[in-house]
Amino acid sequence: MCASRTTLAILLLAAAFIATPGIAAEKKGDSGKAEVRRLQQIQRQLEREKIRLAEEKASAETELGEVRKKVDGESRRAAGLSRDVKTLRAEGEAMAAKLAETEAELARTREAQRAAEAEGKRLQAALKAEKQQLQVCTERGQELRKVSGEILDLYEKKSCLDSSLQHEPFTGLKRVEIENAVEDMREKLDSRRAGS
Repeated sequence: MCASRTTLAILLLAAAFIATPGIAAEKKGDSGKAEVRRLQQIQRQLEREKIRLAEEKASAETELGEVRKKVDGESRRAAGLSRDVKTLRAEGEAMAAKLAETEAELARTREAQRAAEAEGKRLQAALKAEKQQLQVCTERGQELRKVSGEILDLYEKKSCLDSSLQHEPFTGLKRVEIENAVEDMREKLDSRRAGS
């Protein structure tokens, strides 16, 4: 910027000298020659300055071209990164939705697992109670079988005489004895059924 102002000032000064040729002609020959030399010198300086400025301009244009190339490259890179960011955001949103769905499925699975565990505990308790009941029933069945065996033994050992005496009408002693035995057996059976 400073170099272009200096050049402009020199150009204006040279134009002023060139525009006033009549003034130079009026002066004496020696002073005219010196003036011409001085103007030629200024003109050479102006030409050198013009060449230097042209070189600076070419260098600046080259730099500007390189900067523009870099800016274009960075713009393309930024656009690519922007696309990548959009893609990553979309993938992130998809992953977040899938994660939310998976978490909901996990919550449902955990709830189902808790329900299954509760049902399993309930079934185990029911099985334990059933096993206890089965054991009690097995014990009662064995006791009933024992009592039934005793009844059958009494029946098998009953003779014709016992049968006749059972129906004897006068004293009825055998009949009372048999009724007492039947009543004892009935009490044993009832006590076994009741579980006492």
